[in-house]
Amino acid sequence: MVQSKVLIGVITDEYARRADFYDYYHMLEKPEGALVSFNHNRSPAQGRNQLVEMAKSQNCTHILFIDDDMAYKPDSLLKLLEHDVDIVSALYLSRAFPHSPLAFDLADDEDGSACAMYLLQGKKGLQPIVAAGFGFCLIKMSVFDCLAKPYVRLGELNPEHWCDDIGFFNRVRGAGFQSYVDLDVKCGHMGTMIIWPNTGEDGKWYAGYDTNGEPGIVNVPMFTSMPKYEVK
Repeated sequence: MVQSKVLIGVITDEYARRADFYDYYHMLEKPEGALVSFNHNRSPAQGRNQLVEMAKSQNCTHILFIDDDMAYKPDSLLKLLEHDVDIVSALYLSRAFPHSPLAFDLADDEDGSACAMYLLQGKKGLQPIVAAGFGFCLIKMSVFDCLAKPYVRLGELNPEHWCDDIGFFNRVRGAGFQSYVDLDVKCGHMGTMIIWPNTGEDGKWYAGYDTNGEPGIVNVPMFTSMPKYEVK
């Protein structure tokens, strides 16, 4: 494999969504010569563009975008580098139920939208896709040489939506690049949820997980025996 020089670029507002993000970040195995930068910006698109310019100024071969709500194994970056493809994403899921993969293998050329891939039984390894999220995404710098500025654009498909990834991948695909996801490099997506006490039609009690997704709250049966809490 050709020697790589990677800029690891993390997008945050001010701080990461959760403090344990920094534990995962510090445990990430970084190739020799890697550079790191945290970009604090209310616009993720502007922050990513600034990181790209930084990577260009340092003659980097790759940029790894990491969102500040991701958890990952220490060898995740090294595994993505082994593929030596133009764009490759790790696999992670949407925070909202039903937690669809943020990797897309079908595109609608009319409106620019994309459909999430199905994780079918036995599917694994490197898979071609049309788009992915930027949560943990490795991109060769040569890709940006073929794109017009700004490289990443907020609300490109719908100005009312806080989205900067699908439009980018549409333009990348139009420039002739193939994107991939590695189903063996799995990332966790940090989030929060509301847990509601619920009763069903049968009168049984449930713990309801509310992630603001569709079709709504997911009920999990309550245990009939509860842990004993001691007063200390």
